[in-house]
Amino acid sequence: MLKGTMKIELTDVHTKEVQTVLEHNMVTNALREIFKPLGLVKSPANAMNNWAPYYQKLLGGILLFDSNIEENPNNLYPPASAKLIGCGTYGLQNNTTGTARGGYNQTESELNLQNRYMKYVYDFATSQANGTIACVCLTHLNGGFTSYGSEDAVFTSSYPLGMRVDDGQLQYVYTNYTGAATGDKYSGMSIGKTECLFAIDRERDIVYYFCIDNATTLRIIKRRAYLQSVSVLENPYNQKALIEEEDVTLGTEVATNYIAYNFDTADNALYVFTSASSYIKPEAAFMVTKIDFNTWAVRQYSMVNTTDVNISTNGMRFAFGHHGFVYLKSYSSPYDVYKFEIGNAANVTKLKRSGMSTIPGMPQMAINGRIYYEDSNNSSSYDMYIANANTNELLRSETSRIYNSGNYYCYTPVINEPMLFYCSGGNWTTAGFFVMSNYLATINNLSEPVTKTADKTMKITYIIQEQ
Repeated sequence: MLKGTMKIELTDVHTKEVQTVLEHNMVTNALREIFKPLGLVKSPANAMNNWAPYYQKLLGGILLFDSNIEENPNNLYPPASAKLIGCGTYGLQNNTTGTARGGYNQTESELNLQNRYMKYVYDFATSQANGTIACVCLTHLNGGFTSYGSEDAVFTSSYPLGMRVDDGQLQYVYTNYTGAATGDKYSGMSIGKTECLFAIDRERDIVYYFCIDNATTLRIIKRRAYLQSVSVLENPYNQKALIEEEDVTLGTEVATNYIAYNFDTADNALYVFTSASSYIKPEAAFMVTKIDFNTWAVRQYSMVNTTDVNISTNGMRFAFGHHGFVYLKSYSSPYDVYKFEIGNAANVTKLKRSGMSTIPGMPQMAINGRIYYEDSNNSSSYDMYIANANTNELLRSETSRIYNSGNYYCYTPVINEPMLFYCSGGNWTTAGFFVMSNYLATINNLSEPVTKTADKTMKITYIIQEQ
């Protein structure tokens, strides 16, 4: 069992007066989720080689937020209402112009195996982590790289947010590995043929696909995932056994020219977005089809572009549905993101760009009101932006990609697994399962918030004790 204590020391650079705060934390279920077995996906190589030493990697980042986070062991990612104030990473200094991340104090930090504890010490200069601090959490090393965004974060391609879980052998796209014309948002869709991967359910051992047969009908296809069971009569490497198919009738015809989709775990629904052209003019319409995951009941919304700009509907990632809203980008540069309430297009908000002149790339995934935009098409830099649904703001992240640079991967959520995603690349490649590494391994709420200003330095000492 792990137990932790945290001490904040704020020192006034003029008077040398020191304000000290001491708090005890709670440990979440994040580490338990990370080490949970995955059926055929059981290679220990990553856990033995890439995650170790665990105190450096799995707990080697620190996150400072401006508001309390409910001390619930299942709170594995912060709500969008919690703003990142500061952060830090094991063994590294902040040599960038970004002001959120502090530096690791190598001299005072200590691994004590005799007494079974690790002491992390982080220093913050007068310019770093200024603001109100109400909660301090440990996270993965990579999560400590401004992974919830700031206005002045400096992109780096060395520390992706996706922490690989397996070796990628259990593939769910491409005909040679599934026995059907399976694909995802990387490979495009052939009407009446392509089964598009949209969700995986570990407990039910099912991989979910959908296929648009025509303008009024689509099918839900269920294939065996091999995460709970395996048959001696099947070869899971090159064929995924068909469990069943279900026809879904659409009440309103949809255009099949331009299609995007995503599965939203927050709404427990598959969203399919369709348009007759590659962009939508002001006052023109596009269709949102929402399919309930439990019943396959369909609700359709004809959405009008109520902005004064053309909205892009090109490519299979042009829209993203999350928490009852759809996010789309303007068609022309400089690109902006617009947030429409699904079913009420009059409620539209243009997201504020904080610290950037445009938003390249497309929406890739969402967790707790944060939508991650990844620009993997840019060969010179792999930039990531985070749209905050609570503040309607776009921020930059130092961890400038989710999984890998140079490849426009697709990320499929795993049902009832808040940390787990599946990474694939259509008919090109599969990387397998990964965990988003900006998780909350601990939650340490302060009894009273403290405010760091530009006339103070700060030292945070966080001790994790193994009992």
